[in-house]
Formats: sequence, structure tokens, C-alpha cells
Amino acid sequence: MEQIVVLFDYCAKLLTATVWDKNGSCSQWTKETITTRSNQKPWMTANVRALLKQRDSAFRLGDKAALKTARAKLSRAIREAKRTHAKKNHNHFQDSGDTRRMWKGIQAITNYKTTSPACDRDPSLPDVLNDFYRRFEVQNNVVARKTIPPPTDQTTTIVPMPKKSSVSCLNDYRPVALTPIVMKCFERLVMSHIKTQLPPSLDPMQFAYRPNRSTDDAISTTLHLALTHLDNKDSYVRMQFIDFSSAFNTIIPQHLIEKLNLLGLNTSLCNWILDFLTERPQSVRIGNSISSTTTLSTGAPQSCVLSPLLFTLLTQDCVAMHSSNRKIKFADDTTVVGLIIKNDESAYRKEVQRLTAWCGANYLSLNEDKMKEMVVDFRRAQSDQSPLIIDGSSVEIIKSTKFFGVHLADNLTWSLNTSSITKKAQQRLYFLRRLRKTHLPPPSCPCSTDSIESILSSCITAWFGNCTISNRKSLQRIVRTAEKIIGISLPSIMDIYTTRCIRKAHSIVDDHTHPSHTLLLFTLLPSGKRFRSIRAVTTRLCNSYFPQAIRLLNTQ
Repeated sequence: MEQIVVLFDYCAKLLTATVWDKNGSCSQWTKETITTRSNQKPWMTANVRALLKQRDSAFRLGDKAALKTARAKLSRAIREAKRTHAKKNHNHFQDSGDTRRMWKGIQAITNYKTTSPACDRDPSLPDVLNDFYRRFEVQNNVVARKTIPPPTDQTTTIVPMPKKSSVSCLNDYRPVALTPIVMKCFERLVMSHIKTQLPPSLDPMQFAYRPNRSTDDAISTTLHLALTHLDNKDSYVRMQFIDFSSAFNTIIPQHLIEKLNLLGLNTSLCNWILDFLTERPQSVRIGNSISSTTTLSTGAPQSCVLSPLLFTLLTQDCVAMHSSNRKIKFADDTTVVGLIIKNDESAYRKEVQRLTAWCGANYLSLNEDKMKEMVVDFRRAQSDQSPLIIDGSSVEIIKSTKFFGVHLADNLTWSLNTSSITKKAQQRLYFLRRLRKTHLPPPSCPCSTDSIESILSSCITAWFGNCTISNRKSLQRIVRTAEKIIGISLPSIMDIYTTRCIRKAHSIVDDHTHPSHTLLLFTLLPSGKRFRSIRAVTTRLCNSYFPQAIRLLNTQ
């Protein structure tokens, strides 16, 4: 260790003696000012700029021979500069495991420029936001409790992210928490340990943080419940989309620990979680401005590894009490599905009232402004639907909404969702065109195919089966355009759908804790070789995911 320190001191003295002379001025370093402009090409070099000046000078002098020579030299220099720039971009994509270098290459290709946050102009904003984020401490009258700190640093830095383009109030900033990397790694270990202690009797309709679960399963299960019920006579479905106000920030740690004890988690683990959530030092950073540090004992930091899992455990006892209702949950997104027959909505309305009372007992508040309701009714003689009343305000009945990442319409068609996907895919096509201009070979950019397929195949098993022919053609046109841009063949949209359906069906069959087994969807026939088909009266149910998946499994 001493040898390293001596060597470091020697190198520092040598560098100082080389750079600075006796008078204290720089003797060997030269300073050069390079002017760059916003519209300057990324491949522009000093040689190209010098040849541009020579060409312009020859043009002004009227020397045709010199102008011809200067133009030829300039063309060769531009081609060489472009080749050098393209080779530099190719090097960014050589190692597909180095995501940081790949993002640098993408930013260089797309000429991405970072923008400074607009709130840098107000130096007092970090302190104002820090006080705003701890408002639940005062509301819940949290008393400071002396605890043993967790084994790793729990200091949190909040970086506010605007929820929308135009910010009008403090609530329009989302408090994204930055915690140390070591703490995130330790949280993952704790999360794995928590999952091993959870009982199998958890709510099966909670699709977050469960193995072999995704938003795709939540959408497919909701649609199957609705479509199966709509096959009955004189029936319709009402869906209440619940929105919690600052869900993670309103968690009371002591109340959460009580529920974790009921789930069977050991005392030492519960004590660690309590210490993790209480007495948390927090500051807000906006640009170069940092607020003063404050201490919080309410809520769970957003963007932490444990926060979504802890919230799902807090809400695991929020289940439907009546057989005609379902509560579909994915983390903090909750939907109450009411299966109504003969205009009898009493059970559905009582379920919503129980949910409101449950939120009050668990210190969670509902955001009435963002709560919406959808009515799916295909009856010929439809009656006027009276809206729900929650905390004295009526809930708006809408025609379409964003449901777990897809656009869901009240007529259960997917034209709106398809147009949204097409619009997103067009933006990715522009990205591919920019990649093509850099002359990247296909093996150098493995993200080319994934950039299109990830958009088209998002929850595709839940909605593609009921798409119209026109919708499928518009999606397939995106695939064909991407093939022409990339220069390699891509799987068709129908092949992607079939592959995803079969793969998901096999995973569901192997997972006996999946909610579809509770609904008796994958039932083997007495022969043990084929699955029992789902009886469907309407084409909507016949083309939905679960009937399609059973048909595909039986044809294999």
C-alpha cells in the first residue's frame, strides 16, 4: 500500500513539473477554441472544414481548375469522414451485453440532446417538494420512533419527474427515489427471502410479483370473465377502475407489519422491514440544486425494489366478497368487475362501498378525479345506467380506457388499440430508418427485430384473436415495412400470436396455482390427451385467448 502511495505522489509531481514552468504558467499545453453549430453534421472533421474553405475560396476567385480539384478532394474527404463515423458507430454495437455503449451509439445516430430540467430556474423548488412529499407524516400524526438502522445505507435522493408535459402543481411531479446500488442489491435478496415465506393462500387475482404472471394474464382473465358472463341472457358487465392517490406514499409501516405477521413472516424479517421504512433520510435533487435532508417514517420509496411487493402484501386481503364480483389487481392497479344479471346491481354497488371502507381502514385514499367506470352491455333493450357515487362524487362512465397497457373499449373491439400500436410502431420504423442510414449490418444491431416485435406483441394473446381483418392487415404492413428497412425476414404477426399463445398455454398448464385452474379452464378429457373445449355462444368468446389456446393445444 505504501509503494502505491509513493508511486502516486511521484507521478503527480512529474505531471506538475511537466505542465507548469517556474513562473506558474502552462508551458507545454496549448488551448484551441473549436466552434460547433447545432446544425453541424456529426461526421464533420477539421480536414473537411479546411477543404470547404478551399472550395469556397476557389469559387470566389473564379478559378475553374482549382474549383474542380477542390470539389474532388472535398468529395473524397466527406466519404472518408462518413466511413470513419460509421465505423465508430459500428463499434458501439459490437458487444450486445454492453447496454451503456449501445445507448451511446443510438444517441449518436439519432443526434439525441439532453435537455436541462425546466425547474432549474427555481432554486427553492427542491425544498418545497421535499416538504410536499412528507405531507403524509403530518396527516397521519406519525410519531418518530428510535429504531436500529438497517445493515445498509437507506439514504434516499428524490429526483422529481413530471407526470405530464405542462406542470401546474406540485402533485404533477412523480417522486422517483434513487437509492444506493448496494441497497438495491440487498433489497433483491430480501425480496427473494420474503417470497419463500409467503403462503400459497394469497389472492389469486393479484397478478403482480407472482411467478408466471403478467399483465397479459390479468387482461385475459378479465376478458374471459366478462365474455363468459355476456353469453348469458339479460346480462351485462360493469368495470370500476380504481385509482389510489399516492399509493406508496400513504403506507403506514406499523399497519403493514401487522399484516405481514398475519401472513406468517418471521419476526426478524418484519423488524427489518419496519426499520427499512421508518426514519428514512430523504432529500430532493433537481439539476444541481439539492434540498435539505428530512426524515420520513411514512410510505415506501417509489422505484425501490421492495415497494411494489410490500404494497401487494398490504392489499392482499382486498378481495371480492360476492361470487358475482371479481377484483383484478396488478400491484396498485385495481379493477372491480361486476357480473350483473337482470339489472340487479346491489352486489356490485355493495362491493364498491366495501372497497371504499377498506381503503379508509387501511389509510389509503382514492383519487376520485381519475376513477372511471365502463359498462359493457350488448343487450338490445339497454337501460340508462346510473353512475356510482364514491365519497359524494359520481364516477364518470367512459367508452374506452387504458387497461393494463392496452386500450379497452366498451364494445370489446380492438380498433383503438390497434391504431395506437400502429402509431407507436411507426415511430420505431423511423428509428430503423435512421439505423439504415448509418449502414449498420444486421448482425451489428440485434435490437432491430426486437424494436418492432416488442411493440406488436405487447399483450398480443389477449387482444389479437378478436381483431378484425383490417386491423391484422395494418399490423402486418408494419412487419413488411420493417423487413424492407432491415433487410432480413421477420415472423408474421399471426406466427407471433400463435407462438405466444402456445407458449403461455403450456406455462399455465404446468402452473396449478394459476387462476385459470380455479376457473376450470384447462380440464383434461377422460382420455388424458386432449383438453375440454370451452363452450361459446358468441364469436367474441370463441376467438378470445383461452378457447384459442385450448384449440391450439389440442391440434398439436
